[in-house]
Amino acid sequence: MPLSVSQLDTENYPAVLSFLRRSPYRNAINLAQITYLRTHSFTLVAFSNDTVVGVVSIRRDLPLVRLAFTVDFPGVLPPLLHALSTAEPELQQHTFGMLLPVASLSSVDRLVKIENVRLLYQMVAEPETFRPVAHVIAQRLPANIADDLTPLRAITADWQAWHPVYGPAFGIRAENGQVVAAAATCFATRDVIEIGWAMQPAQLSALQVCISSLTGICFGLAPRVYLFVETTDDDIILGCRTLGFWAAERFVWVLARLNLP
Repeated sequence: MPLSVSQLDTENYPAVLSFLRRSPYRNAINLAQITYLRTHSFTLVAFSNDTVVGVVSIRRDLPLVRLAFTVDFPGVLPPLLHALSTAEPELQQHTFGMLLPVASLSSVDRLVKIENVRLLYQMVAEPETFRPVAHVIAQRLPANIADDLTPLRAITADWQAWHPVYGPAFGIRAENGQVVAAAATCFATRDVIEIGWAMQPAQLSALQVCISSLTGICFGLAPRVYLFVETTDDDIILGCRTLGFWAAERFVWVLARLNLP
C-alpha cells in the first residue's frame, strides 16, 4: 500500500484531528501536540490514498524531547520515523522519552534502542464517575510560584511534565509555608486533559485534595481527565480510585534512541 508523508498544515489538520479523536485517551498526547502544544511541537502525517493512517510528533520544550505516535498498522511507523529523523537530525543523536500504550510498544521493535521502561496506569475520570473530596479545597497556585515548587519537582517522576504555567494548579501548604502536595495541568485540550502530581512523603490525603480540586476545574473545560501512576504505587492508585478514577489502560514510559534500519 503506497504511503506519503507530509508535515502537519492547515489543509490536513482537520483530517488529522478527526483521526486522533477516534481514541481520545490513547491518543491524548498526540492530540495535545497538534493543538495545545503545537507551537512547541513538530508533527508529520502519513497518508494512504489521501486517508490519514498515522501521526508522529515530537515536543521540544522539555529537557528531554518527547516522541508520540499513532498508526493504523505497524508498516506506517518506519517511514514516519525515517522522515522525522531527516527533518529533525538531532533526534538521531539523543535519548528521547515516549509515553505509549503497552499495546503500541511492539510497533517500535527494531526501530529504537530502548534504554529504560517503566510500567504505568492511565487513571481516568469523567464527570459521571468523579467523587470529589467534600468540604476541603486546595489553594489555587499562581503561575509565578515555580520557586516554591522546586522541592516537589525535584522528587517528581521524570515521565511527568506539569508546571503552573501550563494551566490551573492546586497545592496544599504545611504550617511553615512549604507546598507538600500539588496537582497541576500538563496540557488541556477540548477532548481530554492530563494532570500531573507530586507530594512529599506521607501526604496522600493532601494530594487527594489537590487532585480533587483540579479535576473539578478541568471538567469545566473538557469531558475527560486522566493522570499517570506507576503500577506499583498502590497507595496513589487507591487514592485515585477513591476520587472516581479508574485504570483505563497500561502505558509505558520509555527512554530510547532511534535505531532505524
